[in-house]
Amino acid sequence: DSMKKKIILLISILLLSGCSLYDEYKMPKKVKIDTNKMTYEVYSKHKIKELIKDKNVEILNNKDVLNTNKTGKHTAIIRYKYKLFKYKLKVNYEVVDTLPPTLITSQLNYIYYLDDEEIDFCSNAKYIDNYDRKVKCSIEGDYDLTKEGSYDLKYIIKDNNNNTTIQSFNLDVLDPENIEYIENDEEDNDDDIEEGIKFSDVVKAHKNDNTMIGLDISRWQGDIDFDKVKKAGAEFVIIRMAVSNGPNDEIGLDSYYKKNILKAKNAGLKVGVYVYTSASSKKEIEKQAKYVRKELNKTKLDFPITYDFESWDEIQEYTLNKYDLMNYVDTFYNEVKKDGYSVILYGSKLYLEKAWDNKKYPVWLAHYVPNYYDKSSYEGKYDMWQICSDGKIDGINGDVDIDIYYK
Repeated sequence: DSMKKKIILLISILLLSGCSLYDEYKMPKKVKIDTNKMTYEVYSKHKIKELIKDKNVEILNNKDVLNTNKTGKHTAIIRYKYKLFKYKLKVNYEVVDTLPPTLITSQLNYIYYLDDEEIDFCSNAKYIDNYDRKVKCSIEGDYDLTKEGSYDLKYIIKDNNNNTTIQSFNLDVLDPENIEYIENDEEDNDDDIEEGIKFSDVVKAHKNDNTMIGLDISRWQGDIDFDKVKKAGAEFVIIRMAVSNGPNDEIGLDSYYKKNILKAKNAGLKVGVYVYTSASSKKEIEKQAKYVRKELNKTKLDFPITYDFESWDEIQEYTLNKYDLMNYVDTFYNEVKKDGYSVILYGSKLYLEKAWDNKKYPVWLAHYVPNYYDKSSYEGKYDMWQICSDGKIDGINGDVDIDIYYK
């Protein structure tokens, strides 16, 4: 009651003196809020408190997050309290993009034969930017496709802020008439050699108290004898559940999914599923996630749902950036978590290192080493490792991926 009386008294004094009520944007004389002149990298995470250098009042929104999703000048509102009133202070900050595009992969050596079709070097490269959805690719250096020779050239990948990535490569222009071909008269005796990696060898090399050894499968493995797979030592299978093969392609079930998950569970194997997605928009991936939820119908899984995007050959046509890639994973996760599922991100060593800006999700690494007993050279953290694609195991005719899960 005493507080209410003070407020009524203060308002009465202001009215009697002919003064208007307070202006929330007018800083009182005794208030001190010094701010930093701040510039932030696009998509970086910062809070209101970082804008404040010095103050003598209570800040009410210290933990509010600054908008850094777009480059340029921005305004933030600092809310503070002085005596009985709450005030606002407008503060300017700038968001910039200083990071160059990433040249994910490109040929370092081209061989061109006279009279071949023109080479489009940029279409052979894959690149992506942290911010811009379209970046420019050009070639620096002189070359003549009508004349034999070796040419040193450079890829120039540039974003809209002129951040630039440069990579050198070599072009050899050859005349096929001047090339000597060596005939190999030796008989090919490779027919008797069994190619591929035995599941039992991977078990010997990598099985311990902290690992499980298993497989990932899809319709490409055909009919599987899961009892034999289990008897051969497999502890789990990750089953392709759903697939979309291109932008705007309707997602559908793997034709073997339902029989695979039922038979795998009946054989006593732990199970997980992966979703092969080619979604090119947030709306599309949201639709796919809802489809996955509906089809799973709260099926019990022993592993997170795998998010598998591999449309890197068309990445320039997708017109997206690194932030979009991760945003789609977030969209997928936000939907499936409604039924208690988590998500693991699948990717090869190359794309995990250069395309995915992942700091949130566990990783399923695909990296095929020269020998099954080798270690991966991938330096990031990963929970599962797809060690080969030419595995051999009793119960499956043909090749299968072998995986190591780290408990």
